Amino acid sequence: MFNAPEVTNEYNLLNDFLSTSLLDDGAMFSGDDVHTIYSEAGGINTIATSRNGSNGSYVANVPPPPHTLAPAQSSVTQANSIARPPSVVPIDKARETYYMTAADPSGSDAPETRIGKLLQAKYDAGMLRPFNYVKGYARLNQYMEKHMQPGSRHKIMKQLEKFRPKFREAMHSLTDVQLVLVEMWFEKCLMEYDRVFASMAVPACCWRRTGEIFRGNKEMAELIHVPIEKLRDGKLAIHEIIVEDHLVSYWEKFGAIAFDISQKAMLTSCSLKNPDLHSTDPEIPCCFSFTIRRDEHNIPSLIVGNFLPVNPKRK
Repeated sequence: MFNAPEVTNEYNLLNDFLSTSLLDDGAMFSGDDVHTIYSEAGGINTIATSRNGSNGSYVANVPPPPHTLAPAQSSVTQANSIARPPSVVPIDKARETYYMTAADPSGSDAPETRIGKLLQAKYDAGMLRPFNYVKGYARLNQYMEKHMQPGSRHKIMKQLEKFRPKFREAMHSLTDVQLVLVEMWFEKCLMEYDRVFASMAVPACCWRRTGEIFRGNKEMAELIHVPIEKLRDGKLAIHEIIVEDHLVSYWEKFGAIAFDISQKAMLTSCSLKNPDLHSTDPEIPCCFSFTIRRDEHNIPSLIVGNFLPVNPKRK
């Protein structure tokens, strides 16, 4: 039965397609995309085994006759004409599960359990990965080069040089699994502050140790005149909303207590500004406090800031 021309041609077509078309497509994918394609090769193997339900016996019993081999180009052309399902990558199903879990938080489970399930679904969907802090420091350095005086930039860089090696040493001692667990902890904290910020009237936001703001309340957005969506997921950074001299002071104070586990909060003052470089909004003097939250490895990972305007505008 395996000598039928249709079976032989189908096998040759599949063989040429897998050996030429997919490998050539590597130029269009990079990094994680290529890894995702080849890590899900099990989806491709099911095509070869679906004929008789055995593991690979279909391929093993069909030696390709030399005289039936077609040129690679014509094989690719024929392969393109074969109807395929829109996606065979299981990651789509995992993402669908995550969205369904996030959209339907109801159930008899405790809140802690529901949060754990949501984070696990997000990880399974490939949407939860260790944060790249190198890009965060690069973003900070780029901002300082363009918008700050050399003297101020030098002072901040001096502080970064003091504690960045400690951060790097601590992070390199962690495994990939531990880094993902740290990110899960960070996401859990963001969910907690979503509830806290919704119930407090004091302008507040929280950011990573590299400055990217990941949560903020509507009072904070109104204070600096930005949409609240700007205070999510790193769209803005703390160095874009604090004036230059007070930003230097913040980094000096942060560097002083970052690895001192006996301290976690600092009360000081600062002036805020609209992040729009063309804005004519005046600076806003504030009483400013920030609290450092450390993960289970005592690495400063989340900073929560409260800003109380000295002369608030009356509505």
